[in-house]
Amino acid sequence: MQFYSAVLVVIGIVGVSAMESGVHQLPIKMFDDLEQDLRPLVVDSNQLSTDGYKVYPGQFPYHARLYAVPQLSSITIVYGGSLITPNYILTLTPSRNLNTDGYAILGIDDGSSEETQQRINFSQGGLQLHPIHNIATVRLDHPATFTNFVQPIRLPSLSDSRMYEMMEGTNVGGHLEPSRYLRNQIMSIADCQKEHPDRIIYSYHICTNTYVGGALCKTAFGSGLIVEDENGPILVGITSSIYGCNINYPTVYERVSEHRDWISMNSDYVFDF
Repeated sequence: MQFYSAVLVVIGIVGVSAMESGVHQLPIKMFDDLEQDLRPLVVDSNQLSTDGYKVYPGQFPYHARLYAVPQLSSITIVYGGSLITPNYILTLTPSRNLNTDGYAILGIDDGSSEETQQRINFSQGGLQLHPIHNIATVRLDHPATFTNFVQPIRLPSLSDSRMYEMMEGTNVGGHLEPSRYLRNQIMSIADCQKEHPDRIIYSYHICTNTYVGGALCKTAFGSGLIVEDENGPILVGITSSIYGCNINYPTVYERVSEHRDWISMNSDYVFDF
């Protein structure tokens, strides 16, 4: 079984493998003279392999790109996240080093203009890590300004007990410009387990089916899995386990609804009933 904790391996960017057991780090070394053409190759041998669809300005105003630098490290960790309030981003656990600072880019689009974007720093102490599971919150140094290009995403309400099976889930990928996205069908826990004979899929996971939507080659750790209902988009998952787009294993996410209490205690998000 092929497992990767990074989907980009190009000159100047090195993805470091992580264990399958839970904490997936994404160390990526950045160089100032890095060429901007960072598009990963679609695997010709796999008909499901795809770079997805181009993101247009304002399409995913909650999506964030995070650049984190652990103290005493020369490695910049680049990953995704979702803005849930003006002050907080919900993402994965980028590093167990709490002495980490960096910045977030909000208003991600096709990279054609910086006018839609906001860059906000976060400081040491702004990173809150779940003690067991692979999720984290990031407190921004100052609140984001809501615009047509920067908006928070809604989380599942306290009374929302849906498993979202068979619903269409959208995931935004790409560590650098341009961002891409793909829509896949959400699987049941049982079906996802069948596709992962060597991996245990728990109730706090949520999976998407590459056979219904394709295998996205630009998936980013920490980016959100989004569904839509009659009230708009909802963040239901956080990208946790990514497999190479030359194979068709489901992408595995941390299920947001399983962590509502922890999110409430480690952010200023207020859940609707």
